[in-house]
Order: sequence, then structure tokens, then C-alpha cells
Amino acid sequence: MLPDALEEGALPFEAGEIDELEGKIRLFRSGQMTPEKFRAFRLMQGIYGQRQADHFMVRIKVPFGGLTDTQLETLARASEEFTPKGTGHITTRQDIQFHFVRLERVPELLRFLGKVGLTSREGCGNTVRNVTACSLAGVCQREAFDVAPYAAAVGSHFLRSPLVQALPRKFK
Repeated sequence: MLPDALEEGALPFEAGEIDELEGKIRLFRSGQMTPEKFRAFRLMQGIYGQRQADHFMVRIKVPFGGLTDTQLETLARASEEFTPKGTGHITTRQDIQFHFVRLERVPELLRFLGKVGLTSREGCGNTVRNVTACSLAGVCQREAFDVAPYAAAVGSHFLRSPLVQALPRKFK
């Protein structure tokens, strides 16, 4: 039996990670952390740099490509609150990207999304970015069984796993 949180598409939220991110942002801003070290850290957190100074892209993992209605509403509110154009993009790996997020607002965004079981952790870099399933999983009458809970369990298993923190490039 899978935990209810996995069946609902929630990923484990760790507030300490966001506290650590805030600390690293302060170190980076004060010059106590090199841009290279900060880049490596932020990529593990699902935060890409953009060509525009002080703006970042945050990739939110969508567990097995499925969202609850609450998660979808939260993503919509987050796009309005944290992006200048009020938009987000759906990726080929069934994740959501928010562009032009100011660095100092990223921790607030991640806490907002964490309340509904969404995270950007490992949304970037050489790691398992997402585990996807058929968009009809759980609703198609012809399917032999619903794979969504298993895809969610596999995704949750790999999240923060030391085994997948430094995969070969393009292994995804």
C-alpha cells in the first residue's frame, strides 16, 4: 500500500532545504560564495540562471505528470504572484517552469508550492528530473491497472537520493 501523499502526487517537502537556499543566497550576494559554487547548488534546487540579471527560471517537478486540483490552482496563483507576465510553461518532461523570478523571491515561491506537495528539488542538473506516466493513467477504462501510484513512488524514491545526484550528462 502506498502512502496517501504519493497517491495524491505530493513530494516530500523539506523546509530546511529552503532555509539553506536562503543562506546560500546571502553568501552569494555578499561575495562569500563564488558564482560557480552557487550555480552548482542552485541547479540542484531546480533554479536556472537567465541572461537577465537577477532573474531566474524555477522548474517545478510535477510528480508522474499528474496534479491535484489544489496543486494546479496553486501553480496558477504562483505564476500570477511570482512571475512578471503571470505565466508558466509546461516542459517536455511534464514539469512546470516559471521564468523571470527574482532570486530573493525564489525561497518564498518554493515554500508556497511546498504547502501542496510540489518542489523544484532536482528539477535541473544531471539527476532524475521526473518520472512520468501516461496522461490517461487512472482514468482510461482499457488500462490493465493504474500506474500513477507506482510512478509517484519511483519519483519519490529517487528524490534526494544520493544514487542519482551526479548522473552522466543527458542521462535523464
